[in-house]
Amino acid sequence: MRFFRFRRDIRGVAAVEFAIILAFFLLPLFLGLIEIITIYRAEAKLNMLAINVAQMAAIESQATTTGTGGNDGVSTVALSGAGSNSLQDICQGAVLGLAPFPANGMTLAIASITQEAGPNGQPTNSSAHAASASYDEWEGDFTVSGTHCTPVSGGTGQIGLSTAETMATTPPARSPGTTGLVVVPCDNAIIVRAQIAYPGIVGLILQNRPLLSQTVYTRWRYASTTTELQCGNCTVINNAASQICNTNNNATN
Repeated sequence: MRFFRFRRDIRGVAAVEFAIILAFFLLPLFLGLIEIITIYRAEAKLNMLAINVAQMAAIESQATTTGTGGNDGVSTVALSGAGSNSLQDICQGAVLGLAPFPANGMTLAIASITQEAGPNGQPTNSSAHAASASYDEWEGDFTVSGTHCTPVSGGTGQIGLSTAETMATTPPARSPGTTGLVVVPCDNAIIVRAQIAYPGIVGLILQNRPLLSQTVYTRWRYASTTTELQCGNCTVINNAASQICNTNNNATN
């Protein structure tokens, strides 16, 4: 008898139904909140990775080469080489900082733009450029498989040297001022761009995952009137054999 009365009792049914329906509404909000936090953390990690790569490239101080006139002020960095001061080594160390997010599939580009100096430290002229100055440019590109950085040879580069030149010689977006980082002879800009497909929950559902991208600008730390950093086996344009920016410079490169 009590069982039949209990079965006919409908008190609280609405509350139970509301709780069940509400759960279906709250679940997407809960997952969305987790996804927003994950995206923010992934972006922050990628930005820090790009900053670290730029800083490590900026403090490279390889032994300068010596030309016929003595020390020509050119320092060189290698594109590849494990366990050495190379761009690959920089990439290798930086990807570990992306944890706990997987670095697999990430692309990394490191570009350098230095304005050439002609006689008496004045800008040189080049028919290859629309502006009055010409530039020494190089770019090293890498793809990450697991946690291993593999150099990418050939092609126009992930940034592209013409694009990198424009980025270096014009003000970055939302930046005050009317000039870029490279304005006068021997000015230098190092540009680092890191990109990776978003590894969060959305990435498990969508076939084409959103692409996260971070770009960082800096200068070679040792840049002065008599120095330049080059990467001979990178993708290069117009790397000069000497780059001495002073009144005694009579180079015609």
